[in-house]
Amino acid sequence: MADGKVKKLASNLGIFAIGNLGSKLISFILIPIFTRYMSTAHFGQVDLITTTVNMLLPIVALSIADAVFRFVMDTDADVKAIFSTSLSFTLCTFLLAIVALPLMIFFQVQYAGYLLVYLAFGLLQALFQNFIRGIGYVRIFAMNGLLSSVVLAVIGTIKIVVLRQGVVGYLDALIISAFVSVVFMFCSAQLWKFYSFSGNNAKLLKTLLVYSVPLIPNAFLWFFTNDASRFFVVGFLGLAANGLYAVATKIPTIINVFYNIFSQAWQISAVEEYESDQREKFFSSVFNANVGCSVILIGGILIFIRPVMTIYAGESYFEAWKIVPVLLIASFFSNLSSFYGTIYLAAKKTVGIMKTTIYGMLANVIFNITLIPLMGLQGAGIGSALGFAFVTLVRMHDTKKMIEIRVNWAQMLVSIALILGMTGVQIFIPASSYVTEILVGLLFSLIIINIQSVIKVKKFRGEK
Repeated sequence: MADGKVKKLASNLGIFAIGNLGSKLISFILIPIFTRYMSTAHFGQVDLITTTVNMLLPIVALSIADAVFRFVMDTDADVKAIFSTSLSFTLCTFLLAIVALPLMIFFQVQYAGYLLVYLAFGLLQALFQNFIRGIGYVRIFAMNGLLSSVVLAVIGTIKIVVLRQGVVGYLDALIISAFVSVVFMFCSAQLWKFYSFSGNNAKLLKTLLVYSVPLIPNAFLWFFTNDASRFFVVGFLGLAANGLYAVATKIPTIINVFYNIFSQAWQISAVEEYESDQREKFFSSVFNANVGCSVILIGGILIFIRPVMTIYAGESYFEAWKIVPVLLIASFFSNLSSFYGTIYLAAKKTVGIMKTTIYGMLANVIFNITLIPLMGLQGAGIGSALGFAFVTLVRMHDTKKMIEIRVNWAQMLVSIALILGMTGVQIFIPASSYVTEILVGLLFSLIIINIQSVIKVKKFRGEK
């Protein structure tokens, strides 16, 4: 029943919202605190380290955590075998990764030990999160996000604000937060009950890896269209510029927070409803509503971006606001490409994700190399937006053979034009009262154009 589909999606959205909004609000509040006690160069260095770990996570464990989420949701899944096999494999891959420590020390890689410890807890954290979400422990999943953020806030404040430990203090806070997260999930979900040595299955491992390995390039999609920009920024503009860029990217995380809440619930619904008769209508309604909500939220952020930046970060970071509008557009296309990526996951055709992601990776490298030297930090933001837009268009075409989503093109194109108009007003017109009036008028137009897509999802609830 359509009513049940939307109700379950809405219920999961509510649960994930509690955990995600609380945790991201804490993380958001930490930025103006930490940036007052860390230089732009130090903050840029921490950002580079965390980016590197996030890049390594899918490589070291071959993205097996993503396979765990998908396969435990099958009705005939052997949950214990999946968890046992994936956990044993993850632990073995990390032991192999430790071999790199002497090499890192030889090349004088800063904070090599911190990087590997953070990587270890990150691997377990990703595996546990995907497993408990897949078996339906969504409340534990949500509480975990909130708890880890609270720990990060408390330890970070002590280490950075009180003890003035800078980069080391931030890394300590990240590691302790990840450790607490792993212990909390292991104990609250009683994960030891799902593990047995006899449950390890080589044939199952091969099946999981056939699914997960093509997802590694997909993990690089975010890296090459956003995070990799850090390396290009550092190379062309220096660590201080990366500090500004890192702060600028925190504002678009507001969009990403809401999309992640939606995505965590949507992936469950997409897998469950992929074989239903009404899947194309359901997917299309949710997609167009996603577009509508995203552009309205972006428009709202654009109105307040300059005044918010004056109180959000330290004075030396204020200029970062100029990069935010294009990064908001990049986040929009990122979320659309992720929506189409869910179709590949539901259909278990992850090779399609790999293929389309490779195109995006190549395109974004070209955009970054070309635009950053010409336009500075704005070039990094524009490169990210173009990279995600390109992948979105490719996936739109490629997924038609699985599900043809009926995109409301008039709604989308007019909305994008209005967002670009708001961006131009913010960047090129000096701040004054009439600028605010123009932005409010454009936002009102966005709401009028997109509100119908949200109403259609509600109407869908009543259809059988």
